[in-house]
Amino acid sequence: MAYRSLYKHDHLTDRERKNIILLDVIRRNGPIAKTDISRITQFNIVTVSNYVEHYIDQKLVVEKGLDISSGGRRPELVELNAEWGHIVGIEIGPTHILAIVANLAPAIIHKIKIKRPDGHMEVVIAEAVKLVKRVIEESKVPMEKIRGIGLGISGVIDRSAGTIRDTDSLRGKTVGSFSTAKGILEKEFRVPVSVGNDASLAALAEKKLSLRIDDENVLYFYSDVGSGIIANNDLFWGSSWSAGELQLCLENLEGLPLDSWVTQGDFFRSEGLDLGIARRAKEALAKDGGKSRIHDAVGKDLSKVDAAAVFDAAKKGDPLAAGIVEEAATRLGLKVAYLTNFFNPEVVVLGGGIERGGEPALNAVRRVVKQLVMEESSGIVKIILSRLGEDAVAFGAVCLVTQELFAEI
Repeated sequence: MAYRSLYKHDHLTDRERKNIILLDVIRRNGPIAKTDISRITQFNIVTVSNYVEHYIDQKLVVEKGLDISSGGRRPELVELNAEWGHIVGIEIGPTHILAIVANLAPAIIHKIKIKRPDGHMEVVIAEAVKLVKRVIEESKVPMEKIRGIGLGISGVIDRSAGTIRDTDSLRGKTVGSFSTAKGILEKEFRVPVSVGNDASLAALAEKKLSLRIDDENVLYFYSDVGSGIIANNDLFWGSSWSAGELQLCLENLEGLPLDSWVTQGDFFRSEGLDLGIARRAKEALAKDGGKSRIHDAVGKDLSKVDAAAVFDAAKKGDPLAAGIVEEAATRLGLKVAYLTNFFNPEVVVLGGGIERGGEPALNAVRRVVKQLVMEESSGIVKIILSRLGEDAVAFGAVCLVTQELFAEI
């Protein structure tokens, strides 16, 4: 089975575009009357009726009773048949691999999360392929009901070369072949497979599943490791799928007349998924040796300190933890502020783990944006925490496959 992708240079036909719009409106708003679909999409009622009847014939949409009428014939309601098919979404993240089987709602049927194995990118991709097989088996969903597989990968994607480059220096910045993973999965499961960058897919998921339909320009921050961009309602991949990277290659500055601060700060590079919170907490606890609610989670073993322990202590009012979270979120706020000024989005979503910092982290970022961004941009932007949490990338992979299936119906 094959379908065409919706990436750059692959233009949608009018029918494909209408399919995606109509089915997404039905998915979001069902049960819904055809007249309301027409009002939302601005497509005439005859067009809407013809398309909806086709969806009903394909069993992708089902009739769901009658709506209340203000006079005359009561309009029929329709909704998406969420069990028409199931999709596997998988994330190869910086620290873990997460796989879900979801219906078209989408709602998770089964989920597995494992630690990312050490080693070369090819080893990691091979482990992800095994996990796809396992999550399908454990979900009890028949293989014939699996309509596609979406794969979100942490790293810099090069579409033309079919590669994914790991940017973590601790893992050696290895290069793997996502096209090989795609080929293996398609051969093994005989369903279409789509691949995208993790932050980009997380942005797609937030746009489709948690934001208003009117939010047309969205930035998603995967901590400070990368970002996803929704521009004019479309996911922006860039020329080679690598848009949204927040880091510069600072290993070789020879010949560039730049001051040393460029490499010393974290504005041009990442301090990791936890924004350096665990490292700073360990340093502060080792230096002060004082009491902190962080010890409630880790005892005296500072090696166990992680961002979760610091976030939890900050929420309980611990001054040390609260200060560390505020400092880290303020540094992230600089990147958010710069890109908010540049991109002028309606919504900025903070994810990739920073959402676990809750209101203290959110308020620190908001404060930076309010103070440093031009008032025309800061006055319109809404900065929120990710509502999908750790499932955002996997959901985004599901949304990508769903969108492509909708186009072809």
